[in-house]
Amino acid sequence: MTHFRSLFLLRVINVVPDVFKRAALNCQMGEFKVHRVRFFDYMPSAIWAMAFNSRTERLAVARADGAVEIFHFADNYFQEKVIPGRDRRAIEALCWVGHRLFSAGLDGEVTEYDLENLRARYSIEAYGGPIWAISSNSQGTLLAAGCEDGTVKMFEILEERIQFQRNLSRQNGRIISLSWHPSGALIAAGMMDMVRIFDTETGHATHRLLVERGVGASKSREVVVWSVVFLSDYTIISGDSVGKVQIWDGLTGTLIRTHLVTKWDVLALSISQDESSVIAGTSEGTVVQFQFISSTVGQQDKHWVRTRTFKNHSHDVRALVHTDTAVVSGGMDTQVVVRPLLDKVEKNTQESALRKIAFPHRSLVSCAKKTGLLLFQFPDHLELWRLGESDGNGTPGESLPVKRKPEKLIQLKRKGEDHICCSTLSPCGSWLAYSTVSSVRLYRLQLSSNNISIQKVSKLPKELRSVHQLCFSSDSSRLFASSSLSSVIVVALDQTECKYLHTLKHKS
Repeated sequence: MTHFRSLFLLRVINVVPDVFKRAALNCQMGEFKVHRVRFFDYMPSAIWAMAFNSRTERLAVARADGAVEIFHFADNYFQEKVIPGRDRRAIEALCWVGHRLFSAGLDGEVTEYDLENLRARYSIEAYGGPIWAISSNSQGTLLAAGCEDGTVKMFEILEERIQFQRNLSRQNGRIISLSWHPSGALIAAGMMDMVRIFDTETGHATHRLLVERGVGASKSREVVVWSVVFLSDYTIISGDSVGKVQIWDGLTGTLIRTHLVTKWDVLALSISQDESSVIAGTSEGTVVQFQFISSTVGQQDKHWVRTRTFKNHSHDVRALVHTDTAVVSGGMDTQVVVRPLLDKVEKNTQESALRKIAFPHRSLVSCAKKTGLLLFQFPDHLELWRLGESDGNGTPGESLPVKRKPEKLIQLKRKGEDHICCSTLSPCGSWLAYSTVSSVRLYRLQLSSNNISIQKVSKLPKELRSVHQLCFSSDSSRLFASSSLSSVIVVALDQTECKYLHTLKHKS
């Protein structure tokens, strides 16, 4: 019930504040009060990067606050895992290698994640300044990182870690985007004003593809090649900051065709698995599809032809994934949008429906019904509020006058750099608990009509280290904490101590 209550509270944000309505249901459910909550100032984070694993049908989404979310596409787009962010960890790129997930960002480190315990497994400094892009070869043996200092750094992917191998030939200017040729012999790197092609055996640059600048005043401005894709037939497709999608011959280094998509930036590109379709995300919030088809019926020659434009975002589309049946996009408006390609799916099926994943799947709100308290979870702090009170009785559907406004009682700042991953409030309103990936904290609350006191429980059982979910029993005498490996830790609470009872383990 807590989950549904939390979602309900989320969905009534930004309506008229401090209004209570008495609503009547049918005679079986009786009467209840609806509190319209406006004081949960929840702000979802922008989407910075995405990566899709076609083998496992998992989508990884990196947000601006450093959090990584895993969606299971084969299970109705369920948000399966959330890896909390950390202060000063900005993710610019994500990459799957088999079942392993890697990220890199402006802190200059490559990070691999522990998808069981939902935390970073380790981080390796690349020593090239901020990292703008990472990409692995199709064999899953090498990981390339594009750095601020103009180097492409190659890491060997070992069983337990990655290990620095060497640098490719250093360039003047940062490496913004990367794409491997499926053979693994070449790699394309998007830079300022150009695309460089490297031979991965020798490490030398073999071609320099100069990107055309805009016209007029913009001709003096550098062009950023935000994204590149390298196809099996050695075609290279680039998207840049003056709104162009350009098609190149990667063997000769010549420009084949230019498509002017927008006046602004083409921020992301993604290719379908059969390489017959490519999508481009723009800073206008549009996604443009190109298909490799004959421009006229009956012709044998095929070209990259602009076919469709989708408008599902209000701001920049920073991340794209082209699956077999859909276009998946995300960006500054924080939504994950799954746009089905209707020529690839059956009509009037679940797969043909447009999806917009906007609200978090996990609970960010806890309610102490007996005392009228609400706990709101943010990445770096918790807020404890007391609901207001209405005056008098009314008829169903009527707004009641407010005699006491909602009041923020406590703002509790979390310790350390790890973001809060879960929190809960006991039904009686006397206990508050939260967890990060590194520690659990428990507090005792004492509430009176005029003030509130909070006291940290200093000694917690050693079993209560790091957990993914927290929940109190209905009588507030037990705290349940779920950890990895499908186990639930049960802790007993009383006025003086917190005592470990037992662990519930799955039979398998």
